[in-house]
Amino acid sequence: MQNRHIVASYQNFHVIAHDLDEKGDLNTACKEKLGVGVRLADWNDLVAYHKAGGSLSDLIANLKIPIEVANSQQYRLSMNGERIWNGDRHYFLARHDHTKRPGFLAHDNIDDYHLTLGSWFGKGGFALCYGDPDSTVPPPEPEITEPVKTSGG
Repeated sequence: MQNRHIVASYQNFHVIAHDLDEKGDLNTACKEKLGVGVRLADWNDLVAYHKAGGSLSDLIANLKIPIEVANSQQYRLSMNGERIWNGDRHYFLARHDHTKRPGFLAHDNIDDYHLTLGSWFGKGGFALCYGDPDSTVPPPEPEITEPVKTSGG
């Protein structure tokens, strides 16, 4: 796989840079930059990866996922196929290493807040894509799940 649009890659997860706002179509951006074998990653892809025994440490290191701080650019993705929470905030992946800062609204988490599903406003940053850039077949859609009910603070 040789693609200059990929910022970081690990297994079927690929990070791309973008300049889109909440209304921008990140699924199309993943396909345009990486090909039809890729779509916007969904939180459930990460949950499935972890449940199958995938190493969060390896994922974090290879995708260069930074620790979350207020107003930092995180990796956007979807949840149950939806990119937007509450009509105006995009979903994103945050790394908390088990210590979520006060005031962070968490929609779900993996391994006691090692990785967290959040949402916020903003333009640009990174998107987490999923699939095989060398494939001509779109990846399967993830299983739809109910997130763990969590709250901010």
